Amino acid sequence: MPNSFKTGDVVRLKSGGPEMTISDGAASGTYLCHWFNREGDVWTPQHAGFKPDQLVVVEERK
Repeated sequence: MPNSFKTGDVVRLKSGGPEMTISDGAASGTYLCHWFNREGDVWTPQHAGFKPDQLVVVEERK
């Protein structure tokens, strides 16, 4: 599904890791993703850009 992500999609790196939310696609071909890291009771927001071939869509929960 490369190059077909849209804002709000929940994705994960193909190599694993936390679920992330796509917030924007850049002209450079990367997608800005946001997620939270948890340390004890503290949740810290994180973000980074990833190429589409690094990401997979997380199946919807029912």
